[in-house]
Amino acid sequence: MNKDEGQNLLVIGAPEHDADAYHLSGFLAPDAVICLRIGGKKYLAVSSLEYGRAEKEAPVDQLLSYEELGIIRLSRELKSGARAYAAAVANLLEKLGASNSPIVVPADFGVVYADELRARGVTLTPDGNLFDGLRRSKTEGEISHIEKTQDAVEAACAHAVDVLKESEIGDDGTLQWRGETLTSELLRAEIDVELLRRGCAADGTIVAGGPQGADPHERGHGPLKAGESIIIDIFPVDLSTRYYSDMTRTFVKGEPKDGLQKMYDAVLESQEAALSMIKAGVNGRDIHRKVSEILHQAGYKTSVHDQEEGKPLTEGFFHGTGHGVGLEIHEAPRVSMADEELIPGDVVSVEPGVYDPEVGGVRIEDLVVVTEDGCRNLTKYPKEFRV
Repeated sequence: MNKDEGQNLLVIGAPEHDADAYHLSGFLAPDAVICLRIGGKKYLAVSSLEYGRAEKEAPVDQLLSYEELGIIRLSRELKSGARAYAAAVANLLEKLGASNSPIVVPADFGVVYADELRARGVTLTPDGNLFDGLRRSKTEGEISHIEKTQDAVEAACAHAVDVLKESEIGDDGTLQWRGETLTSELLRAEIDVELLRRGCAADGTIVAGGPQGADPHERGHGPLKAGESIIIDIFPVDLSTRYYSDMTRTFVKGEPKDGLQKMYDAVLESQEAALSMIKAGVNGRDIHRKVSEILHQAGYKTSVHDQEEGKPLTEGFFHGTGHGVGLEIHEAPRVSMADEELIPGDVVSVEPGVYDPEVGGVRIEDLVVVTEDGCRNLTKYPKEFRV
C-alpha cells in the first residue's frame, strides 16, 4: 500500500458512481465533479445544478462553480467537454500556484483528461494503490454505515429463509410456495424488494440452487429443489450512505444430498479458522493458505494445492478467501495469495467456498472489521444449513 504523505490529488468523476470522487469530496452527485486536494486543502467544483446543495453539504475548504472556472466557454473553444474539464483544472492549478507540482490521479483516470492536462504542462502520476489506501482504514462513521446496510442484508436473508421454511416439497422434489413453483428468480425478487424497503438497492443478488451453485457468480435461474444446496449471496448498496455490505449463506430444504453436509462442515471449519487468524499485521496470504489447507485436508481441490499451470481449476476452492468492502463491493485489501497485510479499520469479507459442478456448492461469508488484536464480526446472522 502506497502511503498518503499529503500528495496533491485530483479526481474527476460522478461521486454517486465513483468511490474515489465521493471519498475525496464527501459530496454525492450523479454527474461529474472536480475534486482536488492541494497543499492539504480540498477543493470541489460543481455545476450550477449542484451548487446550492454543495454549499450546504460539501465538507471542503473551497467550493467552486463550473461558471467561475469557465467550463462552458472552454467547451465551446475546445469542442470537447472532457478537454474543457481538464483545461479548467490546469487553470485552477496555476491560480493555486501548483502548476509545477506533481498531481496523483486514480489508475482509471480518463485518458482525455490526462492528455489535455499533460499538454498543458501538468505532471500526472496514476497511483491506484494510493487511492485504495485512502479508503482502507474505515472510520467509526463508515463502519456504522456498513452496519446499517448489513442490518438490511440480514433482514432480507431472514425473509428468504421464511419463504424456504414456508415452501412445500412437490412430488418431483421442486419447492412450491403459495401455489407456485419457487424459482431462483422469485426468491431473488423477494430478497431485493425487502432490501428496497430498507433503503438499499441490490444489483446481482445470487440465489443459485443445485449445480448452478458451483459457479460462484451464477445468479441462479429456474426451480429450486429439496435436498440441493441453495447459495444466497446478498451485497446491496445503501442508497443514502452509498456503503455496501456482503453476506453469503448456504441452505438446504430437507435432507442434504451427495455429501453436501460434509462440504458444508468443511467450509464452516475453514471460515472459523480464518476468522480466528484475522488481526492487524497478519498477511491475507497466510489466512488464505490456512483456509486452503483445511479444505485440502478435507478432500477438496484448492488452487493453492492443485492448480495446474495454465489451466483453470473448476472444482473445489478456486477463489480468494475475502476482499475489502466499503464504497465499492470489491475494494482493497484482498485476502488471497496477494501479498497484503491487514491494518486496523480494514473491513473485509471472509468467504471460503467449495464447488462441485455435478452437485453444486457451499459458500459462507461474514464481514469483519480488523482490529489491533483480532476482528469484530459485523455479521450476526446464524449459520444454519438445514431449513
